[in-house]
Amino acid sequence: MATVTINQVNCLETTDGLGADDLYINIDGNRVFGVQQIDTGEEAAVGASKTFGTKAKVSLWEYDSGSEDDLIGSFFAHSSQAGEGEHAVALTGDGSRYDVFYTVD
Repeated sequence: MATVTINQVNCLETTDGLGADDLYINIDGNRVFGVQQIDTGEEAAVGASKTFGTKAKVSLWEYDSGSEDDLIGSFFAHSSQAGEGEHAVALTGDGSRYDVFYTVD
């Protein structure tokens, strides 16, 4: 078994360009962080972890109260990444840009 930890998320551009996003994070379909407001140029210290087998799907979402939530993007953390230090992935979706920093142990 391995554990993925989402360390930090940096918002480079929000989903609609106006105002903050209501960000939440799922790992393998389970919410592990949020909802938290984050605006362009801001960082969020996350610190959320989940144990998994071979791979874990990490998804960033923007909560919308009046419509379907917007998927910002997803990536897979793999158990083979364990012990390699911090990884970074860029996610773009629904007009937004985010950098996600994570480790696998």
